[in-house]
Amino acid sequence: MSTATHEDLEVLEREIKANLASASADAVSFLNEALKRLRSIPFTVDPKRRVSCLIDIASQFFHQGQSTFNGVEPAALAVMLARDSGDRVLLRRALTVQAAVLYSTNNPGDALTALSEALEIADEVNDEIGKVAVWNNLGNAFYEAALYSDARDCGERAMRLATGSAVLRSFKAVALANVALCCLHMQEYETGLNSIRDSIGLRHTPDSPGEILNRVFAEGTYTRLLLALGRVAEASERAQIAKELAAKAKSVRADISAACSEGLVEVYSGLGDVGLSRGMAALEKARSVKPQLRETLLALVQAHEKAGRPERALALHRELTLHIRKAQHDSIVRHQELHLQQIETGHQFPDHLLSAKEAELSDKIAAQTVGVKQGDLLEQMAFTAELRDDPTGEHCYRVAKLTSLLARQLGQSDDACETLDLAARLHDIGKVGIPDSLMQKPQPLSEGERQILQTHSATGADLLAKTKVSYSELASDIARHHHERWDGNGYPEGISGSAIPLAARIVGLCDSYDALTHEKAYRRAFSSDEAISEILRLRELQFDPHLVDLFVPMVMSLRGEHDDLDEFLGAAARQTALNAARLKIAESLAKPIEGLESLNLPPPTIERRLIRRTLPKPPR
Repeated sequence: MSTATHEDLEVLEREIKANLASASADAVSFLNEALKRLRSIPFTVDPKRRVSCLIDIASQFFHQGQSTFNGVEPAALAVMLARDSGDRVLLRRALTVQAAVLYSTNNPGDALTALSEALEIADEVNDEIGKVAVWNNLGNAFYEAALYSDARDCGERAMRLATGSAVLRSFKAVALANVALCCLHMQEYETGLNSIRDSIGLRHTPDSPGEILNRVFAEGTYTRLLLALGRVAEASERAQIAKELAAKAKSVRADISAACSEGLVEVYSGLGDVGLSRGMAALEKARSVKPQLRETLLALVQAHEKAGRPERALALHRELTLHIRKAQHDSIVRHQELHLQQIETGHQFPDHLLSAKEAELSDKIAAQTVGVKQGDLLEQMAFTAELRDDPTGEHCYRVAKLTSLLARQLGQSDDACETLDLAARLHDIGKVGIPDSLMQKPQPLSEGERQILQTHSATGADLLAKTKVSYSELASDIARHHHERWDGNGYPEGISGSAIPLAARIVGLCDSYDALTHEKAYRRAFSSDEAISEILRLRELQFDPHLVDLFVPMVMSLRGEHDDLDEFLGAAARQTALNAARLKIAESLAKPIEGLESLNLPPPTIERRLIRRTLPKPPR
């Protein structure tokens, strides 16, 4: 191989790192051009240096914010090449960056799977910095899925591990900021304020774009916590710091965050029109930067409520629902399209540059960038959305298993039952578009809130209709109609009787039984007998009478065959890569940290809660 290609790679690496240290005004164009130049250099030229370049490129797409999806390919390629190199530390770095890109593009399921492997590697090679980096990113992934308690667990774990070197102290600052943000959402303001104050105190003056961006976010959290406690003057100081830092970051995400902080302070200071105008301008930018959309809309809802404009606050809450739905929908479709393009395209690099080994690696990228199969991503999205309502995430799998068993009672073929099982797992995928403030509300929903929640059926149907899985039409019908009623009083169409697709009637019955027999935030779980009595009461009202007549004896028989019916019905969920990743994460949280006693810290009680709801039940 010529020396020129080695020199080309070294020059490119220096340019990428220079851009990482001080982002150019047109960072996206630079990064795309860097990727193009990297493709022109054969894989066999210094593979580890190539991986480092790919990691830095993907990381910069992540921090830049507007074109995060552009980081999916370089991150995936970095993982594949690092794995092939046998360098475990390099693989841990690549997996961590890949996860950051994935959770920023609304794919927390694959992100958790990548981070689970990264955590295993960090433990294996005793990479202290790597461990803390992974735990921080695990917190981010859970946060993006609106699982704030789990996110705080991971942040606290990172905080406990991050002792010693200056680098670890900087990671501890990030962990504390993440904990503070979770506390803000959980309305634990004093605890959050202590965490963010400690976080700021540990930080040096930020230099790189990534450090500046994280500091801007931290100052935004600090500002909102102070405002929640009525400390407006202090909040104004923090918002000003965020504004000054954002000017140096050259990041749209930093600009949006700083503008929201400044606007909120202005509203709380009595300058309502000025602050709201600034916030709305930030919202316009946030609509094209999906990672910032949720926080921006939440800040604006808060601002309008404070300014005494409840009607506008309600409208923004509805807009929040719409934009969450659209962001999730677009991301799922985009990930699916990317996966298909890579499979159909085959080799991504010119043939004359590819050796046999390089061709093999390119094929692996095509097959594994987003998931092993197209349906995996959809199942992960449905599973992750379900976690906000069911701590095990197994509801959709239990319903699917009951559905396939009831279809078998109807005499359907094995193939039809298997397809129905896969399609039924996605019946509630539309819940990805419902704000967590509704999904996790402990009180019964108001009529307006109920109407927002009911949009999940049409949202899920529309999303599934645009996917490429072989059972998309069946899954779409189920998602749209599983809340219809036999008497015509259901939603969204209000159709009745046999006009409701049979598959949706089956899923609707199985969904209701599983929902009744599990605890909700606003009611206790029904016993199986109570649930069956309720289903019999609603025969010919909500449910197809023929299906009820088959379902009730089937469930009675299943109860006799299985000591733990949930364990049987949810078995498929526990075989997924995502659930395996959650299990590994829970087991890691349960492990004591060496030297923890000497730190005189309280025991991590939250970790035990996550273990209780994630680990398999002990044998009887």
